Amino acid sequence: MTRTAYDHLFKLLLIGDSGVGKTCLVIRFAEDNFSSTYISTIGIDFKIRTVDIDGKKIKLQVW
Repeated sequence: MTRTAYDHLFKLLLIGDSGVGKTCLVIRFAEDNFSSTYISTIGIDFKIRTVDIDGKKIKLQVW
């Protein structure tokens, strides 16, 4: 059995119309950065962030 570097894994999928800020929201959450310039995302993009909650490592994948 393989030991993982996290206790729980959650995957969150953001859906919505084009140009509403899905990618900006993901980047703000994962990298604590915000860009006001608009660049259309081609294909699929996701970010990963690991947080500690009550002594547990939680890995979040936001697509």
